[in-house]
Formats: sequence, structure tokens, C-alpha cells
Amino acid sequence: MEGTCSIHRRHWAWWSIALVGAAAVVVASAALGDAQTARVGRKAETSRPPHPIRITMKDLHEQGGVPRRWKFLLPPGDPVEGRRVFVAMECFACHTVAEEQFPDETRIPSGPGPELTGMGTQHPAEYFAESIMHPNRVIVLGPGHTGWDSFSKMPSYADVMTLKQLIDVVAYLKSLTATDAPTAHDHSNDHRREQPGPAK
Repeated sequence: MEGTCSIHRRHWAWWSIALVGAAAVVVASAALGDAQTARVGRKAETSRPPHPIRITMKDLHEQGGVPRRWKFLLPPGDPVEGRRVFVAMECFACHTVAEEQFPDETRIPSGPGPELTGMGTQHPAEYFAESIMHPNRVIVLGPGHTGWDSFSKMPSYADVMTLKQLIDVVAYLKSLTATDAPTAHDHSNDHRREQPGPAK
């Protein structure tokens, strides 16, 4: 009888250990799944198009031609395609991105454009789009930004890029979110690439 009880106790102990181990695996799996879902959710959130706004024409006109609290939002693009455009148009001749491998040679002369490492967290997509299409809309003062004529050193790509290329390049710039970047807005070395302007 005692032998039977001993066997039952051993079986009960084994099942208890097995149940605790199984519970630990389930909890760990759930936590990992939640973390992965959160990461995927955040990624999907940045790539989803803006929610549509439904409004009657009468209300639209009564609200000054745009819905209340409306603002222009760029649709989501493809950062992989955007990187291809970035390389094809040789943007890397003026802009560096840490840990990115770009071609060594370019057809255009190197310029003193600001480093883009980690820039995706610094500005909204619409600001990037405007900087590419109309760089003199906001003229940032300082080396690497302003030329001898007080205008932006950045050329306009309004006649060069297609709308899709613009959207994709902006998506690539928004994907540059490295938090361990040295200093995204540091231009201490820009003088090395400065091109002399006409004498005043």
C-alpha cells in the first residue's frame, strides 16, 4: 500500500512540474507574441493610408473649402523603392546615412548637404516632400544648408521626380530612425565638402 501511495506521490509531483513548465511556456509565448504583434502593429500603422474624410459639398464650402482640422497628408510609400530612387538620383553625393553602403563614385559633384542618419524621427513626411520639391520654402540657415546667395543649397526635384518616386523617397527618409546616430543635425564637417561660391 505504501508503495502504491509513493508511486502516486511521484506521479503527482511529475504532473505538477509538467503543468508549471507548460504554464511558463504559454506565458512566455504570449508575451513574445504580444511584443511581435505590437511591433508589426506599429509598422503597419505607419504604412496605412490616412483615414478617409466623408463630407457633403455644402459642408465643405461652408467650412472654407476644406474639412475642419484638415491638413495635407502624404500617402504611404515604399521605403525600399525609395532607397533605389535615392541611389539612382545620387542623393548620397550630398547626404550621408550612417551604416548605408552607397556607390563610391557619382556623376555629380559632392555637396555639403546635411547628414540624414536618424532624420526620420525629426520631421513629418510632408516636410520632407516640400524640401525635395520646393527647397526654398523653408531655408535653414547655416553651413550645409544656405548658399552664398542666401538660398537653399538643395536643388529642386520638381521637374525630375515622378509623384510615386517622391512618395517612395519620403518613405525611405521616414524609415531612417536610428536612435544611436551621432547627431543627425551636426554639420561640423560640412566645410570639407563646401564648394566655393562666386566672389562678392
